[in-house]
Amino acid sequence: MTTRSRSQSIAQPATHLGRIPSASANTHKAARTLTGRMPTKSSKEDTRTDSETSEAEDVEEEPCQGDVVLTSKLISELTSDSDIAAKLELVFSDPCTLARSFPQLDPVLAAKCPVDVTDVCKMYTFLFSRGSDELLEELRSLTISTISMMDSDPCDEHDNQMNAILILLLNPKITEYAHEYGASAFPELCSAILALTPAQRGAMMQCFAFAGSTVSCERRASLAAGLAAVPPVSASTLPLSRGVSAEAALAGTGSEDVTPFLRYIRIFQSYVARETNKVARRAPAAPAGSEAALQKVGLSLLSTCSLPVVAQCLALMNSYNNTHKLVPYSAFYNDAVNEHIDIKEDVPRFRIPESLSFCSYPFLLSPTTKSEIIRVESVILMRTELQDSFFRAMFSGVTCPYLVLEVRRDSLVRDTLYQLDLKLSQDLRKQLKVRFVGEEGVDEGGVQKEFFQLIVRDVFSSKYGIFKANDESQYHWFLPQANPTSDALEEMRLTGQLIGLAVYNAVILDIHLPPALYKKLLGIQVDRDDLREVDPALYHGLTQLLLLSAEELESLERTFEVEYDDMGLLRSHELIPNGAQTMLTADNREMFIDSYVDFVFNSSCARQFAEFKAGFDRICSMSYVRFMRPQELELLVCGCSDLDFGALEGSTIYDGGYSRDAQVIKHFWKVVGEFSDELKRKLLFFATSSDRVPIGGLSKLHFVIAKNGGDSDRLPTSHTCFNVLLLPEYSTVDKLRERLLTAIHNSEGFGMI
Repeated sequence: MTTRSRSQSIAQPATHLGRIPSASANTHKAARTLTGRMPTKSSKEDTRTDSETSEAEDVEEEPCQGDVVLTSKLISELTSDSDIAAKLELVFSDPCTLARSFPQLDPVLAAKCPVDVTDVCKMYTFLFSRGSDELLEELRSLTISTISMMDSDPCDEHDNQMNAILILLLNPKITEYAHEYGASAFPELCSAILALTPAQRGAMMQCFAFAGSTVSCERRASLAAGLAAVPPVSASTLPLSRGVSAEAALAGTGSEDVTPFLRYIRIFQSYVARETNKVARRAPAAPAGSEAALQKVGLSLLSTCSLPVVAQCLALMNSYNNTHKLVPYSAFYNDAVNEHIDIKEDVPRFRIPESLSFCSYPFLLSPTTKSEIIRVESVILMRTELQDSFFRAMFSGVTCPYLVLEVRRDSLVRDTLYQLDLKLSQDLRKQLKVRFVGEEGVDEGGVQKEFFQLIVRDVFSSKYGIFKANDESQYHWFLPQANPTSDALEEMRLTGQLIGLAVYNAVILDIHLPPALYKKLLGIQVDRDDLREVDPALYHGLTQLLLLSAEELESLERTFEVEYDDMGLLRSHELIPNGAQTMLTADNREMFIDSYVDFVFNSSCARQFAEFKAGFDRICSMSYVRFMRPQELELLVCGCSDLDFGALEGSTIYDGGYSRDAQVIKHFWKVVGEFSDELKRKLLFFATSSDRVPIGGLSKLHFVIAKNGGDSDRLPTSHTCFNVLLLPEYSTVDKLRERLLTAIHNSEGFGMI
């Protein structure tokens, strides 16, 4: 007897889309009525002979055009809830039956996504807009049952499993469905996704990227209007995009252009946010007077809701997006996770094999959270080295518990290079203390910030000849050298160590390195677009080659050879073997451009970059830095560029008798508001020893204005280690302006107050 596979291909012609075929064994097994009774055979069927029964079954179980399918049109034509429920029961009887519904009939579109996503959304719109609680409860029950079957009795072809998953994911309430015993059904659906073969997971990501992309704006608006009757996602769920509900996100409408891929991201993100917020509400309240405004949770507390399974699905989407660049990487940041993550618990757990930690899913974490993770890592290592120093002192004599650098202002690079070369790797993990020779300042953070600002200014200056700033982009890049000197390589290694030490000690630097450098530090391949950032003129010249005709290229008489200035000497370099004899033509111009880009970023500076990276890795090789994106690492090193002093005013703390309403404070912010960006940076440098803005903006800067006596002619002073500005109570705004400007224009050097 012939049998029909449950995984009947969706591509099979389906001209009788509404016809219900004779019940096969599988259909009898799952199709039930609203009363729960199973279909029974008639007495006439029971009296058939074995041969007649066999012949009938042969006919019934042959693949046919009348296979059970559903479309939005078919279900919208039904008038009673009982008829609709009966149709749903049949279609949701098992994953493979569901997979044969809503087929994409256009062969071109079906090659990209076999499910007609628009039609699925119409079906859900119709069901939710009816407002029938009984019908929606039936849909919930059938959906949960189908999801359970995927785990216990999966389709024998993954194609159908994938199609069923796509249909279920489009249910706007899918993340809220739960079993009678309370467990959410959504993680089970995520487990079904992870159970697909790698090829099928890739095909599903392609469907996510394509699905619904052909829906017109008018049809999306119509869909959103239909979903308006659907109860919104619980208010406890953190909005993934302000002003856009989960339903509108699913429909692809809202205040922003929502791509199909982003809609699917938000489905998974909404579950992560909801469960994180639930656990945060159950967490013990923060102690009275604590600065923690939000309850903190670790992923270990969320293990009961199977959040890691959902996060792994987001990891698949993130990996696909890294390759295809469908949405900004920030779309994967989860605000609820970043607000509630208990970093002090998560960081130690992250270093324990197979422990649950949010740190294992870096794509969920914002740059601000990642910088805090790195800070906590550094504090843990500094404390460990401090304890080890005390133990070593007990057995081997006195050892310094800190990394101490004593430098002269007129010989910063030489003194620093000499002292760092003498340090062991374990010494570099100690807390940094800097002392300027001949000055009384005690380093509690402020001295080292000025030290870094001054030394990077020297290292990147033209007198050392190891970096060159592009006149147009202002980015620094390595000077091409065929045989760099040992001194140049030592200085390059020192530069890498300085940046690593700055990251380790949470100091932001005023340097201008291109995104390509951060890519190379993280082992990411650079490309033509990176050249546009570093040298716009060269990029424009190379791309113009693509517009020239074959005759025009031939007239250039250009070979695969480039010339460059090596410390005053004109040198040539072959871009490929035998490049001097290889002419540039229309056939090989793509190779020429790629080879030139490789020369700029790799060949011309291979030894210099190797030393630079070795110095950086000496400090940061085991840090969470390796899980950052290049753009995030750039923020960590250089800070933000937004000088939002309004945010700083809103977060400033007042001490010593001052308050926000004090007249001198009002005068202060009035004067500062009139400053140029240059003067604002000088004020930051005067008060904090750094003119850089931390990740997250100036609202993240712990800035204090303290009273320093009554009206007088004294200049404002500062405790740069603690970001405290000491401000006398000047009687007039003009006097405050004059005294403040005098102070910030003469802010280099330290003394004891």
